Amino acid sequence: MSNDSTSPIMRLLLSTQAPRCTPGRITRAAAPWLVFALSVIGVLISANPALALSVTQPSAATVIAAGDDYATQVLGNAWDMSDAVDIDTEESGLMSSQVFSAGIFSGATTGNGASIYPLFMGYSGSINLSRGANFPIATSHYRYVTIKLRVHSASQNVNLYFLLEPNSYSTGTYGASHYFPLVANQWTTVTIDMINDVYPAPTSGIQWTDQASITGLRIDPANGTGVSYDIDWIRLTAPATTAQKTSVQWTDSGYTGTYKIEALDIGSAPVSYTLAAAASGTSYLADTTFLAPGQYQIKVTRNGDSTTASSATFRINNPAQIALTSPSVRGEQAQNFASVVVGNSWGPPPSGGVFSATDFLSIVNFSNVSYTNPAGTFSARPTNNDPNLRLNQGGHTIDPTLYRSLCFTMQVSGARNVGLGSVARFFWSSNGTNLTTSGPIVLDTGLSEYCMADLATVQLDNTAGGTWLAGSKILLRLDPHEFPVSSACTSTPTPASCYDVQLNSVVLSPFAQANPGYTFTWNLADADNTSATLNLYLDPDNTPGNGNEIAIGSVAANNGNGQLVWPGSSAIQYGTYHVLVVADDGVNSVSQYAGGVIVIGARDGIFRNGFEN
Repeated sequence: MSNDSTSPIMRLLLSTQAPRCTPGRITRAAAPWLVFALSVIGVLISANPALALSVTQPSAATVIAAGDDYATQVLGNAWDMSDAVDIDTEESGLMSSQVFSAGIFSGATTGNGASIYPLFMGYSGSINLSRGANFPIATSHYRYVTIKLRVHSASQNVNLYFLLEPNSYSTGTYGASHYFPLVANQWTTVTIDMINDVYPAPTSGIQWTDQASITGLRIDPANGTGVSYDIDWIRLTAPATTAQKTSVQWTDSGYTGTYKIEALDIGSAPVSYTLAAAASGTSYLADTTFLAPGQYQIKVTRNGDSTTASSATFRINNPAQIALTSPSVRGEQAQNFASVVVGNSWGPPPSGGVFSATDFLSIVNFSNVSYTNPAGTFSARPTNNDPNLRLNQGGHTIDPTLYRSLCFTMQVSGARNVGLGSVARFFWSSNGTNLTTSGPIVLDTGLSEYCMADLATVQLDNTAGGTWLAGSKILLRLDPHEFPVSSACTSTPTPASCYDVQLNSVVLSPFAQANPGYTFTWNLADADNTSATLNLYLDPDNTPGNGNEIAIGSVAANNGNGQLVWPGSSAIQYGTYHVLVVADDGVNSVSQYAGGVIVIGARDGIFRNGFEN
């Protein structure tokens, strides 16, 4: 057997008898041989990775941790356009045809200044149940807004506004970003630096870090009228640390210039994102934290001659999304006042009851009252702008130090108009004469649940009947809206023109309680993994990672609903605590607080009225 390691093509080349030629001259007979030789050498060079541009990292086995994203970490629900809460469409301005479909949010502008809110700040003077009010953005931590979008008209730009509070438009406490151009009918990923890409005064009344937090984020996806657009995702991320950056490595030969580095989103809406315009050498630490989870490739391009190479397809991890369902903002609904004290729940949840005439002591300024449309609910037509329902307490007073969480499920027919009447209010009294009026609760379109985690802290329009904690309550009343009777209702009455009311339930509950133990429940969803490790903590505040959390359990949890039965611990001081859960899928860690608190130990006057640290 021959020991010759020369390749067959090279042996053929060496064995081929070249025509004789005079030094310094190429004869006609020699020219074809020379062309053949050069082509073979070119094939050999191109087949040798050491002599060509090649991206070696990331590899097909690479899984990159997703960046620290506000919606993922704080809201517990990424702005991935997978469900209707990602954009508060009720508050969009100059928009039509707003639709969520297959992970894409689409709409069309109806005027200049058309806007959407991934985070709405709520209404001034109301009982503010908005996500912005409940989950403000820490401006010292989060900085970059990245949007993947597409417009279907030429000469369009995208920009955004951030708002300090509900009345920011009137007080000037908002900031405006620069405008970023878009290419018609082409997916584009735009990153806006909330420090360096914001206009100075007077265009912006505040800068991003002027305030510790902001509660509203508005995006204007186009600046024209009649412009259709699509949004794939929105992210608000923290600056990346060195450890959070992605190592890009490549090999090359015979080139000493710079390279352009791009991330190629190879999902259903392909697009490239520039990570570096002029990287040198053969490695680069790329900041991929701006990008949404999904499948990507890294493309490296020589700036000198446009030679390109791409990496294998790799993945940016989808972090686990965890939501605690007990305890929750609803309190301990199984122990609600109407079911436990009165002996008859106010509507169906949570014990399977139904509304009937006995659930109300008075029904004022309503006609067409029914309990069968649909069955088990209260439905009626208001006769003026002050319809109200006094709930039947069965002769019992409400202990306000015990019953703190209030939810109601209701819909008002007709077009939503907050200024005209799309607000509800609660009234209460300790003596039956003087009434305390709650702040307005802004209503949404359709059947919705509205929850106030703690009546002791809600906005009040007056306190004639005392604050919630000031004495037992002998009266609790709901005013479902404040619309006047329209002329259309008088002439051609319909549920929409008359703003008919459907009330499904009112549930007044105590806080959750561990005495001594409690069953914590959750829902876990992880698109990339079937399970995650969950660690649960009691926390006297709602600031994760500040060192005062008390560990109470750890469990390997599968996707879907799960629970941890905690027996309690005598080592934990009695008091009221927030509940923190940390979900770790091995790549990313996500922290979430329950929507409601839990009382550890017996419910008594000391611990009902405040937090014990």
